[in-house]
Amino acid sequence: MTVNRNTAIKAVPPAFLGLSLITVLLRCYVRIRINKAFGWDDSLMVIAFVFYAMFCGCMVAGGVYGTGMHFDELTTTHRVRAMMFWWLCEIGYCASSILCKCSICIFLARITVKRVHLAFIYIIMTLTVLMGLVLMFGLLFQCRPVTYFWTRVAFDPTIKGTCVTTEVVEALTYAYSAVAAACDLAVGIVPFFIVWGLNMPFRRKVAAVGICSIGCIACSAVIVRFPFVRTFADVDFLYKTYEIAIWSNVEVGLGIFAGSLATLHPLLRHVRTSWAQGRLKRLTSRDTAEQAAPPVDFVSVSDYPSPSASIFRPGNVMNITTTVQRDDLGLAEGSQMSTRGSCDTDMRVNDILVQQTFQISTGRPSRNWDPWINTDGGEDNNV
Repeated sequence: MTVNRNTAIKAVPPAFLGLSLITVLLRCYVRIRINKAFGWDDSLMVIAFVFYAMFCGCMVAGGVYGTGMHFDELTTTHRVRAMMFWWLCEIGYCASSILCKCSICIFLARITVKRVHLAFIYIIMTLTVLMGLVLMFGLLFQCRPVTYFWTRVAFDPTIKGTCVTTEVVEALTYAYSAVAAACDLAVGIVPFFIVWGLNMPFRRKVAAVGICSIGCIACSAVIVRFPFVRTFADVDFLYKTYEIAIWSNVEVGLGIFAGSLATLHPLLRHVRTSWAQGRLKRLTSRDTAEQAAPPVDFVSVSDYPSPSASIFRPGNVMNITTTVQRDDLGLAEGSQMSTRGSCDTDMRVNDILVQQTFQISTGRPSRNWDPWINTDGGEDNNV
């Protein structure tokens, strides 16, 4: 079956753009309205989405003018404009890919405790940025003048210019693809070491590793793209390189989608809590006309506005608040603030708050009492 390459060029970008737009908007809602902690990783992901939107727009425009079609099927004007939009796509791809990977790395850095893990994350991010910049500038300035990249397909002998050999472009693309795939896989492995040493149930560990590692699925598109890099050397450039365009778009789209999806757990918890409270309210309203509001043991620290995470060292300070409450009094016996890593008790940029609540019961526990089950239905620790 013959594939209509031009139709694929115009159909794939809108699909992944819409998918990534939904997750980015939900991510912004979670960080601004629920967590109230919009950080550097969120800002970089929003900027990455802007460049990705530029990438998709230029790719669709290139498809309108003939990307995915043979040179001999296009007019001179269409060939030139299609090549110009391909050049603009290179800017959008490199910028969005770099920013997306940096956002995922900073997201992991916000939850990292050990410095060795933090150093490894920043090494990954540095390699990604360096190779991405080398590829971007190598592609943008592969011809002199720059406009010769697209004017050369007019096949006008009066237009003069020079371009580097295609071997150089292929080598840069292979190098960046290898580094990007390795970094994505490393980002997927790091959460295992971050979470596995924590004191939490096994199922929660598996869920946390899965959520944090989901941002590495973009490496699949990078690996699939490897065999098509050699098409850069083909004379019928617009027709032969459509696989590179498709998989590059899929790579960034999946990266933005997965990187934002990993931050949506508070939204699911918020929806689940609201649904449970609404159901409980409907059930209790049948038995009593007026229900007193249950006393609030504590308020999660995520309800308070917190500063943006630092790109250099998120989570320098850990403030631990412990509250002990008795069942019979309904009052807190005592509250203690301990600070590790700083001499002051005021909240500073990137402080990590841990609030623990212990409930003292004056009666004897039943035989079915399980000390690992939280009787109030909430979490034992809130971070």
